[in-house]
Amino acid sequence: MSGLEIIQQLRAEPFNKETEKKLQNHPFLKAAEVGTLTLSQRRAFAFEQYKIQLSDAISFAALAGHTCFIPTSLSNISVPELPNNTSKEEEEVDLFQFLLGGEVYAASLLLSHAKSLGIDDEDALRSPAKCGYQLSAKAQAYPSYWSKLALSNNRGAGAAAVALNFPAWGEMCNRLLKALASGDYGYNNIDESSLAFIKFFATPIEGLDKMAASIIDKEDISYDDLVEHVRLLQAYELLFWDGIYEG
Repeated sequence: MSGLEIIQQLRAEPFNKETEKKLQNHPFLKAAEVGTLTLSQRRAFAFEQYKIQLSDAISFAALAGHTCFIPTSLSNISVPELPNNTSKEEEEVDLFQFLLGGEVYAASLLLSHAKSLGIDDEDALRSPAKCGYQLSAKAQAYPSYWSKLALSNNRGAGAAAVALNFPAWGEMCNRLLKALASGDYGYNNIDESSLAFIKFFATPIEGLDKMAASIIDKEDISYDDLVEHVRLLQAYELLFWDGIYEG
């Protein structure tokens, strides 16, 4: 099968349909949409995302070939260029280089969102226990699995997982954005700067399937080799929302 065919078959898998259904009916979103999401739950989103962003950026960097990219913060960080031996064509389409750039760009947006929740500086996000928040093992399982994929340089499985996971994450952010901008939480509209982090991830990624399929094709990986990785990462996406709802 081609990379695009693999992606389409993965989307039709029962596990993916089941995960999408659970996400669509998740109590975190349900609470957000009826105006009952607590400040603690909204702060949990920010605390967990800060840790996830940093970890995922390092994982995406490794999968893009930047094994020495290990920052302690994404603030004021420049995205490393692809290796000199990378062709211009590859530079334009490499999925993980693209995702790394997105994480670095969104880092400052998360700080702005956190401030709207009373988390006034990055030090507080870096050390949530000082603010009385304990990170959720459920929420942090997602970036931990990305670290595993990065450690094994499993670009094919990572690309397939992105093709399924990022649209699901984006749809959750889209609904959360609309709920938070409804007026029940102190925000005026979806264009407010404090919601820019959520809006950024709520925006669909143009050409995502093409970028992911390109990597799958180049890696020459079979369907059976990657389906379990994709299933697990989708399950960890669900656990993230479980974790912050409990937070």
